[in-house]
Amino acid sequence: MTSPLHQLTMTYSPEQDRVMLRIGTKENTEYQLWMTRRFVRIMWRALIKIMEEDPNLTSGPVPKNQAPKERSSGDQATEDQASREKVPSDRTPEVKDAIMAMQHHESVQNSDFSQKHAKGNVNLMANTGALLVIGGQVKPVNEDRTRINLKTDKGTGIEFFLNKKLLHALCHMIIKSAQRAQWDLNLAVGDPDVMVPADTGQIH
Repeated sequence: MTSPLHQLTMTYSPEQDRVMLRIGTKENTEYQLWMTRRFVRIMWRALIKIMEEDPNLTSGPVPKNQAPKERSSGDQATEDQASREKVPSDRTPEVKDAIMAMQHHESVQNSDFSQKHAKGNVNLMANTGALLVIGGQVKPVNEDRTRINLKTDKGTGIEFFLNKKLLHALCHMIIKSAQRAQWDLNLAVGDPDVMVPADTGQIH
């Protein structure tokens, strides 16, 4: 994919029991890809691994409202102290999960899910129909950029790049699509008790 990414849309098809990912570009073209439950489950693990490797999860101050939910009787640090202190790299899994969940919540809150998928795009899959994704790679480029390369059953490779905000948006759409499909995957970013907003299924 040579044109920059403009829009992602994800919808579930009951007839196919698959999720369609539509990737719109700034050149008004789009790719249409089918993803099965099996592939979504595998891809999810790779996406979460990218988030877990975020250096902000292992160092730096604990953001406000992201301190551990419980403290032992001997730990009387105040919230102000926690927000000022640097936390060592051995943060507890509970704290990391809380931070991941809050990062996800904030990214989704700041994303635009209100617009419909762009009309008039040139469908690059018009001759073949939507292609089935059978594999791929998810790799970090740097701290704020992730490369996703999807392999299809026709041998076509679709590559695109996501910043942190779009990475969280994609995860949000996967969660919602899997819920609509009733795939029982129990997907969540970080602490599942941290609520995320509803959406209409697309991101710009």
